[in-house]
Amino acid sequence: MKIERKTDEELRAWADEFRATFAPDAVPPIDVIYIAEIDIGLEIIPTPQLFSKIDMDAALASDLNTIYVDEESYMKWEAGQHWIEKRMRFSFAHELGHRVLHGDLIKGDGFQTLEDFKRWAGSPENYRIAEYQANEFAGRLLVPIDLLNEEFDRYRAEAEKLPDWREIEGMREYIAKKIAPRFGVNHQVIEVRFDREGLWPVG
Repeated sequence: MKIERKTDEELRAWADEFRATFAPDAVPPIDVIYIAEIDIGLEIIPTPQLFSKIDMDAALASDLNTIYVDEESYMKWEAGQHWIEKRMRFSFAHELGHRVLHGDLIKGDGFQTLEDFKRWAGSPENYRIAEYQANEFAGRLLVPIDLLNEEFDRYRAEAEKLPDWREIEGMREYIAKKIAPRFGVNHQVIEVRFDREGLWPVG
């Protein structure tokens, strides 16, 4: 079965609706593990060597009620290691995106194991579309557009004191790094939002 194509606007609407439902008053960073485990009631199962085996920090099970998480990464998250928090936050948001966007398809195909799903997702078209959609969902979920606009405007006001500031090498990454802690994500996530939200497209 092929994944239904969705526009970026549709993906963002799904993410905004999800946030409004489960974290209407939340101030970023969004605690997606709390949402998954407490609000939705998913079972979180730390799994040894998940990342080394399938190159994923987290993986949604085919029953849609369980998320497997790399045990080592999860323990580091619990210990408050901030560098892993950023990666895990996006990984969980990504898996929640799969649950929201592709849940009917995953459950309908009846995958019995993570390997079954990985083989199905290994179809170049399925994998590319599914991952793009889950990433766009996760990015918008964790980085609400109104707050991103506020942060961007704040740093842009300072940067505009410099001539041709958008053309300065490293400026885009610099501003992304300044904004990223507000949302608890890596600066690469913010740079993608710059592109996707039309704030600072590449090229």
